[in-house]
Amino acid sequence: MCEKLEFNEKYKAFTEVLHREVQTFEQCEEDVVQALAIVADDLKLGKVKYELDAPVSKIRPHGEHRVGKLFDNQKGAYGKAKHQVFVLPDGGTMTFSVYPCEDVDYSKEEQDTQQILLKEIYIQFSRVMMQGLLRGVLLTDMATGVANPEAFMQFIGKQLATGQIHTYTVFFFNVHNFKYVNKIFPYEEGDVILRNYAGMVDKMLLDDEIVARLGGDNFVALVKNERSEIILSKLQNLRLYHRTEIKEKEFVFGATIGVGKLEDIRAPRDVMARASIAYQAARQKGSGTVAFYSTEIQNKIMEAQGIIASFLPALEAHEFVVYYQPKVDVNTNKICGAEALVRWMHEGRLIPPVQFIPQLEREGSVCRLDYYVLEETCRFIRKRLDEGKKVPCISVNFSRRHLEEDYLVKKIVNVIDKYGIDHGYIEIELTESEDFQNYEIMSEIVDGLRSEGIATSIDDFGTGYSSLNMIKKVDLNVIKIDKSFIPMETEYPGKETDMVMFVSIVDLVRKLGKKTIAEGVETKEQLQYLRQVGCDIVQGYVFDKPMPESEFEVRLEQGYKDEE
Repeated sequence: MCEKLEFNEKYKAFTEVLHREVQTFEQCEEDVVQALAIVADDLKLGKVKYELDAPVSKIRPHGEHRVGKLFDNQKGAYGKAKHQVFVLPDGGTMTFSVYPCEDVDYSKEEQDTQQILLKEIYIQFSRVMMQGLLRGVLLTDMATGVANPEAFMQFIGKQLATGQIHTYTVFFFNVHNFKYVNKIFPYEEGDVILRNYAGMVDKMLLDDEIVARLGGDNFVALVKNERSEIILSKLQNLRLYHRTEIKEKEFVFGATIGVGKLEDIRAPRDVMARASIAYQAARQKGSGTVAFYSTEIQNKIMEAQGIIASFLPALEAHEFVVYYQPKVDVNTNKICGAEALVRWMHEGRLIPPVQFIPQLEREGSVCRLDYYVLEETCRFIRKRLDEGKKVPCISVNFSRRHLEEDYLVKKIVNVIDKYGIDHGYIEIELTESEDFQNYEIMSEIVDGLRSEGIATSIDDFGTGYSSLNMIKKVDLNVIKIDKSFIPMETEYPGKETDMVMFVSIVDLVRKLGKKTIAEGVETKEQLQYLRQVGCDIVQGYVFDKPMPESEFEVRLEQGYKDEE
């Protein structure tokens, strides 16, 4: 029988049906059923079953278990089953159970033939499964088990092709404060928590919805319009419990989320563009907030991107101009310092800092601008010294983004030393950080600058979240009190409270042996009040507005002449 089967037309037909090109396991199973039916009589088959058992792994996040019937002669009576087990390439097994027709006992040759054919069947199943797994790997983010960007774009393309894209809402979201996880657990546990987070989000969605990981803790999702509010609510308050042998913690995750409706979408890239614009708007509002796409927001984002794109060419062309605003001693009305401020002269128009600093701050380019201003200030000081003229200490603003920078103190010192000026001519003005954890970093920077003879001040004191902790932990030379704390001469609700707070701040700073600067002083009445409460220095339009270098030189010469 086996010799006949090896060369006859039935075996040829068996192999042709078995090895047809298919894409899915189900299609392969149908072909195996048809192929076995061709040779079943010659093989004296009663029934053939299979069981697939694959363990959980990165390429099979949920494992896989299948059982099925490949042949049945429908006679209801079978002999004792013979089992053949194959080990899957990625672990697990595929077992075939062959039941002979009733009262049939297979010969050794018949068993060998069955094993050969079952191996061919297994190879075909294995090939189709591995192709499916490969497609899955190519469309899956292996770190989290959810879809990757390629799969997300394919999903969008399908919805566009079927005319259903308008029924969806896109979410672009970043897990709020996920870095806190790695302060509680080791990084490898953080990876597990991120995977569990992604899995929880995935379980929120329906079969015709999708979530994909873009990288880091950034995700994007398409959900049905009618479910957008409930998904938004869940993303803002997702509870996840994690436990190890030595520690356990429940996290409550929020997210910074950009949301966009998808009317008038023509291409997959339009979906991602809309999601990205909404997300950038949310980031600008603040961490953990939500923003919805609109054409107005798109225009603002495009304007910001235009500023960022123009920044480096403008910097190289020296379009950024340093202005100086004098600092005046409250008691003597004489110049005791100045602050270097930056303006952008672009295409004949002077652009104020409020129109470009926030964008550069968010994007990170502000750090390069800070060094540029420091260079220009040092150049100005060197020029005056070479001319034998006096010059006050000038403060230069350094963004909180510098707290993430390595060797900051060394870099500042290198710039000053490049111009060969005494370190006492420069003061570095830092901005109060909203992150309590940054105080330790800020303290190291301030101590490092002090060791180099460079004074430091804090800008916008009182507008952060932990101001008193900041002056306790960071040994600054000067505290610059935000203008919002300076009481105006006109009556307004809360004025008495502002006065009490302002006097208390000045008194506290003085007792700590530091100087106070009041910024934004505009009237003589405010100046008189500041004298009364003991403020040391003022800065504002009551004396001088910010001015270009040439005007500042004139102002300095007049000020030093008055002193004589």
